[in-house]
Amino acid sequence: MTSSRILLRYFFITVLLLTGKKVFAQEMNGIAHSNFAGNMGIEMNPASIAVMPYRFEFNILSGDIFLQNDYIYFPASDIPTGKFARLAPLLHEDFSDHYTKPPKNAFGSVLLKGPSAVWRNDDIAFGVHFSLRSQISATNVPYHLAKFFWEGSDYTPQQKVPWKSTAFNLGALVYAEGGFTMAKTIRKKQQNITTGGATLNFLLGMSGVYLNSSMFDYTFVDESLLLIRGEDISYGHAIPYREEKNYLHPRGMGASFNLGIQHFYNYIAQAYKPGMSGVKLKKYDVRLGFSLMDIGFIHFSENARKFELNNSTAQWPGFDTTKFKDVASIDSAFSYHLYNDATKSQAGNGFTMILPAAISGQADWSITPKFYLNLTVIQNIQIFDKSVIRPSQVALTPRFETRRVEVSLPLSLYQYNFFRAGLAFRYKWFVLGTDNLGWWPGLYEMNGLDFYFGFKYTSDIYDNIRFKKGKGGHCPAYK
Repeated sequence: MTSSRILLRYFFITVLLLTGKKVFAQEMNGIAHSNFAGNMGIEMNPASIAVMPYRFEFNILSGDIFLQNDYIYFPASDIPTGKFARLAPLLHEDFSDHYTKPPKNAFGSVLLKGPSAVWRNDDIAFGVHFSLRSQISATNVPYHLAKFFWEGSDYTPQQKVPWKSTAFNLGALVYAEGGFTMAKTIRKKQQNITTGGATLNFLLGMSGVYLNSSMFDYTFVDESLLLIRGEDISYGHAIPYREEKNYLHPRGMGASFNLGIQHFYNYIAQAYKPGMSGVKLKKYDVRLGFSLMDIGFIHFSENARKFELNNSTAQWPGFDTTKFKDVASIDSAFSYHLYNDATKSQAGNGFTMILPAAISGQADWSITPKFYLNLTVIQNIQIFDKSVIRPSQVALTPRFETRRVEVSLPLSLYQYNFFRAGLAFRYKWFVLGTDNLGWWPGLYEMNGLDFYFGFKYTSDIYDNIRFKKGKGGHCPAYK
């Protein structure tokens, strides 16, 4: 394996392995907009639990894994589904790449939510949750650099070319999250109501990596000789350093918050109370929502190092045979070749990273008591250069929703450009879904994956009415 591939592994694969030690969100459009989302809808809009159709929900275990990129892919006509089914190893030649000039981007996230609970009465709701989260992003990576990462320095068509890299950013976070949510009905006017909600989280940072490059000019004369003609790169990491394996060791702390508001037109309270009406009722005509997501930070202070590489030139013979046994050896190698000093590039200890913040708007139309259509827009916000960036998207999600059963078909434009189609299903206490399944029937190339699930218990009690099979308690609107 060439050193360029090892460097790729340093940032991407090491972080993914470290998350894989646990179990490894994106937006879960197939369930997050449901009136029965409960704990699985808080991240999208914390105001959503203010009018959930039951008193109590206990989340036993739920999770989401999301990976997406616009560079490496399987063609729609040649997706190795057989290998997937056999769990056979994938080879380099199984993949294709978009070797085109636009910069490349990649995103990944994992959410594992453990025991969590939500409780509400008529006007106010409370929730508490505990999660393990991991997020990674690479944005605006120059195509030639991505090609060397993928093929290695022995990719001869790009050798002997004086490459100039435009600005690009990398970021990754792994952390535990404990949060408290409160949502309340804040305004009632005739048949219209407005709810608001907020979540405050305490964060325990376990690992963090960032790299910001505004300039990197280089040439591979051949596979073994790297010429660095100039660079302006800052990077830092708080991860296992010298062959350590303590991936889940706390290295920092932080805090974050989510804010949300929802407005319901023609809100019908009876429709939220099973058994209170003998006719089918729509819960509302239209529900509009607005939210701020993941506004927060983590400051890493333990085993955290930051580095600066500026305005230096270097000749690096034997690049392809350089052995990197751990992160410390990578830091030392670059510092030594650029400054003739293995420690000079270190600029200090400790750094702060920003969570993948976003702003979102949601519109949910109740076509009938059981059929809904949701439109959601999520726009990322990059507050600070040391951050993980969330992919922007717009999603249109039709769904069939009852108390027992729900089926949705999330359709989205990831990064406002790449079409994705998914399918999600809920039966009572179980949720299973994906926002990216269209590659399976060959609708488009496979350039990522998305999968979410949930196991939860919900009370069948509202206003002291208990509903049991055969007791006549199932309102037609909830069947």
